[in-house]
Amino acid sequence: MSPFVFIALSVTCSVCGQLSLKHGMSLIARSATPSVLARMVTSPWVIGGLAVYGVGVISWLFALSHLELSYAYPFSSLGYVGIILGSYFLFKERISAIRLVGIGVIILGLLIISQS
Repeated sequence: MSPFVFIALSVTCSVCGQLSLKHGMSLIARSATPSVLARMVTSPWVIGGLAVYGVGVISWLFALSHLELSYAYPFSSLGYVGIILGSYFLFKERISAIRLVGIGVIILGLLIISQS
């Protein structure tokens, strides 16, 4: 299997895991229960987010076994793009013009690095 499939899976799992963690912690923050730690360790959203994030780490390890770190690591910046877009669609967070510029810079940088 191509190492780029592992990178894509890793980034996707990282983004989905983070979005799940955010959702779970938002629900916990709205709760009147005083024990936040107890709610975290029993929240299906938090547990699921950590599990998905863990699958992403394993995928990343497979990618690193086939690619140079200096080549593979910049592709993890796609996670920033995924988080911004996911936050916009799922949590109705605002995307400022400067963030859009940042997304463009990230994508341009990856295009340049991918040619090396």
